[in-house]
Order: sequence, then structure tokens, then C-alpha cells
Amino acid sequence: MQITEVSFLGVRSAVVTLRHRTEPLRFVLFPMLHIGRADFYTAVADRLRRCHLIVAEGYDGPSSTGRAYSVALRLTRQRGLGPLVHQDIDYAALGVPVVWPEGVFRDTRRRDRMPLLVWLDLVYLVPYLTVTMAVGGTRWLLRRQFEISDDTEVRMSREFLTRWMVEERDRELVEALTEIHRTRAAEPIDVAVVYGAGHMPAVVHALAGTLGYRPRRGGEWLTVIDF
Repeated sequence: MQITEVSFLGVRSAVVTLRHRTEPLRFVLFPMLHIGRADFYTAVADRLRRCHLIVAEGYDGPSSTGRAYSVALRLTRQRGLGPLVHQDIDYAALGVPVVWPEGVFRDTRRRDRMPLLVWLDLVYLVPYLTVTMAVGGTRWLLRRQFEISDDTEVRMSREFLTRWMVEERDRELVEALTEIHRTRAAEPIDVAVVYGAGHMPAVVHALAGTLGYRPRRGGEWLTVIDF
């Protein structure tokens, strides 16, 4: 199943709804790219307001990955993608309860206080993205990192980064979704999962393989970036 796709037209993200065979609860997946068109994030926020519960990545503040992309785009003067903004959804303004699975952010949820991990993320990503964009061009970067399916194996440049930034966060997310299923499966609610697209293969495998959810056919696609 395709989660995000890259074509000559641009980058799109699929809104995937998973239903259980017997229970009324539904999970609605919003695979996020952390930099994109402003109207992409507006469209996601509009749909989140219709949900009953949100499971969100990080903390209630701008994406550090998106900020790193923004800085790298400016430094390398990439002009071919049009006006892009970094992900910054104000969850507190949506009026929907939010679950934050990642323990590393547990003591810092305020929008006006950037966690130390976010600063470290910027320090690591900005040089890497700047060199990658300068050498390979933005389209190479997009095709290399932004196309995800449910069988994609997401890897970082170093094994310890894969364990820390992918595998550990996948584990915390899946545990949170499993607990929601355990306690609220009998409720007719929509649970939004708003995480980076690279975490969605683990989500789909857990929901479909262990908990008995199946994706609805004919999902919606949202345009993230135009070429």
C-alpha cells in the first residue's frame, strides 16, 4: 500500500482509514512530510477537527525536521519547489484531545519552549541536508526520502540513529495505538495518527497484522509539494 508518492508532478500523501472487522473504532492515518505547501497543513488541520482523538508526533510545536529542511533550502537557494513552509500544526487550537506517545518529550509540551532534542535534531540535520541538496539537487532528495509504502524499511545514515529516531519511536507509537484499541475499540470514534510518513509502515503492520484493522479502499490523497 502506497503511503506517500513522488511523481513528475510533485509529492502526495495518502489519508488512510483503517476499520476493524467487528469493532466501530477507526484509525485515520495522516502521513506527514515535515515541509510542504501551507495548504497541505491547513487541509490536515481541517480534517483533524473532525476526529475524536489525535495521536501526534513530538510535542505541540513546529517540526524540527521541517525547520531543518527550510534552513537547508534557503542555504542552497532551491527555487524549483515554490513557497514551502515547515510543519507547524497548533494542536491546542483544534479542540480535540491529543495523545503524545514519545516519552522524550513528556516534560516539554508547550509551544513556546523548544525541547533540547529538537535543537540537537537541527544541529544534525541542517549540515546533512544542505550538503545533500547542494550536491544532488532537491529532486534527488525527494525521490530518495519522501516515497514510502507499507513495506518500506526506513533507515537512517547511522545504525544508532535508526534505533533512536525510528525503531524506538515506532515502538512507543504502536504501544499507544494498542492501548487505545484495548480501551476504546467499542466506541464509534475516529482516532487520527499524525506522524512522519516513515513511521507509518510500522503503524500499518501493527494495526493490520496484530489488531485486525484493514485499510479502506479508495483513500484520499493530499498534495504536499508541487514540482
